[in-house]
Amino acid sequence: MIIPNKKPNILFLVLDGFRGDLCYGQNKTSKTPNIDKLIKNGTFFQTTISSGASSTPSVSSILTSLYPFESLVQDGDIFKIDPKISTHISELQKNGYDTHAIIQDPLSHIGFRNIFGQNLHTYDHANEKIWSGLGTKIINKINKIKKSNPWFCYIQLYDLNLLIHPKNIIEEKGPIQIKDKTFGKNYYERIISAQDYWIGQIIDSIDKTNTLIIFTADHGLESGAYDEELENFDYIQREKRNVSPGLFHKIAMKNKSVIPFRRQLAEQYKQFVRNKTTKLQTPEFNKLQNLNISPYRKRLMQQSAMFESHIFDDRIYVPLIFCHPIIPKEKKINSLVRSIDIFPSIFDLCNLRSSLVNRRGRSLKPLFSDLELEELPIFIESSVNVTKSRNSNVIGIRTSDFKYFRDKDDQKKNLNLYNLKKDPLEEYNIAYDNSNLVENFEQILESIHPQKNFTIKKITDNEDEIGTEEAKEIEKKLRDAGYIT
Repeated sequence: MIIPNKKPNILFLVLDGFRGDLCYGQNKTSKTPNIDKLIKNGTFFQTTISSGASSTPSVSSILTSLYPFESLVQDGDIFKIDPKISTHISELQKNGYDTHAIIQDPLSHIGFRNIFGQNLHTYDHANEKIWSGLGTKIINKINKIKKSNPWFCYIQLYDLNLLIHPKNIIEEKGPIQIKDKTFGKNYYERIISAQDYWIGQIIDSIDKTNTLIIFTADHGLESGAYDEELENFDYIQREKRNVSPGLFHKIAMKNKSVIPFRRQLAEQYKQFVRNKTTKLQTPEFNKLQNLNISPYRKRLMQQSAMFESHIFDDRIYVPLIFCHPIIPKEKKINSLVRSIDIFPSIFDLCNLRSSLVNRRGRSLKPLFSDLELEELPIFIESSVNVTKSRNSNVIGIRTSDFKYFRDKDDQKKNLNLYNLKKDPLEEYNIAYDNSNLVENFEQILESIHPQKNFTIKKITDNEDEIGTEEAKEIEKKLRDAGYIT
């Protein structure tokens, strides 16, 4: 199956933080007629896994079809897409596409400027939401973009970051649906309901007869599983762990000396914040240990009390829909697939050339035609957006049947193994009773990297692209946007 005739336009729509289990099925309580219509008119991959658990690593993997440890570099305190690695966007440009991106401003610092150049369009995530003017702004931009032929447009909607704010701010700045329980069981689902209307408006603004629509997410969020009690608990924890930067940080960031010295101060500040938040939240975290509640609910509460980047399915299970007149309609594919497979599938479906070699992703086109495609184990890692975020520092493998992960640097530390068929909420660790399975997964990790070195490389001081003032500006944006927790 190949999309015939002229090259189709491509709309690549990413809902930042949208969980795969809340896109379709019995867990969903949001009202999403337009997402439902996409599923009805296209092919829905019901089990799609991202290799990263936050925006920077997951987006880097999508755009390169490489794992986060391969596609990212560390520049000071910030992770970004390695500028030396070609992306699928550059390949689309070689195929004659006019490529654009519309994204939240903090995301521009991970490499989108280099990738899209003058066609990068950013919005103020703090003041522009899809329901308060951003939707109209995006449609106006698309109306200009679609004058080109063919065009590609990457859009990432960051409305769910409203949930990092106190409850009164959420209700004040949220959509009209935010207090109406008929639009979802929690604030998360009601925001999805509000986004859905504008998803429909965006799609209606394009020529659907010659546009391939990709609908997905970068990662999921725990808050999608909250009930009212968990929501209230989460807001209390956010208030408690809000640490003021203080004089030390101001001195550190004002220092205009050489960058290595600034980095040293930044590292000290990072440790200061960690120590203070740990001291504040450790009693709450420990108190939760003794609660007589389900392991899953306890984990959600502990993550709220002291968040640490992890790779449970709350974070890495995402939706994926392909929609085009020639794409099979109302088709739901159960096969386990990966976010790194999206762009290879686009190139294959559209019969486009690509010079990228030695990438991890592969085309899913056989599955559209009910042909067999061997399931591949999915590499997953808890990479973070910036070094100041808490990171459980784990890597692992996800299959249809099992989830395995352990400490990135020590294969005997923090061992976790879950039977996903019997234990979909990943509540019962069976690693220490299944040494053979653990060894099998270690062999898979070794096949991915023979030395099992999954560390993101650092840019040297001579290669540093971010100066002191720019680093200060970027850090503020990332913290305000919730990328630093």
